[in-house]
Order: sequence, then structure tokens, then C-alpha cells
Amino acid sequence: MGGLINRFYTSGHKIQRVTITYDAYGGIVETWTDHLTASGKLWELSGDKKLSADKETIFSTHKFATNIADIKDTDRYVDPGGNAYEIKALATRKRQDGTGHIELDLELVK
Repeated sequence: MGGLINRFYTSGHKIQRVTITYDAYGGIVETWTDHLTASGKLWELSGDKKLSADKETIFSTHKFATNIADIKDTDRYVDPGGNAYEIKALATRKRQDGTGHIELDLELVK
């Protein structure tokens, strides 16, 4: 990726994907496994920012930017310190030459 933002990127950011299985009683068991490791920039938003999408109000506590990659809104983000975040929304910012980045709106969950 070109541009200025990547000079602030750090390594060790993880995107995890969930696998759903069922226990012996039919209960759902979610298992999160690492899908990819990326370099990027995480920053905390001042207070809970209200973001409007699909006529719902989405609250995010952090934002993460990284190179364009296979990231879905059903994945979860884990920072280098091990804190997990739910992906509330994602936006791909692509230039005409195909380069660009993805911005994730996140909510800290643990």
C-alpha cells in the first residue's frame, strides 16, 4: 500500500474467524481461530462515536486501518496486546490503481 498512513503501521494485529459447532446437548460452541496477521494502525476514538449505518446506530470505541485483505464484518479483530474487538462496520478505500486500505470500526469486547 502506498500513501502516508502506512508509515504509522505496526505489526502483530490479528483477524480471527469463527467456527460454529454443536455440543452433545445441541448448544452452539463458537471457536475463534486466527485467520490472518496484519500490519496496521489502531486508534481509540474520543468517547463512543455514533455511526449510522443501515438505519441503525452503531457504537464504536476504536478504529483500525490496514492494507486491503480478506476481512469480513463477521470476523473479529485482536490487537497485539490480546484485546478482542467486534467489527461493527468496515469500509474499503480503494484508489483507481487498485491500491488502498480497509478501515474497521470496532467495539472493545474483552
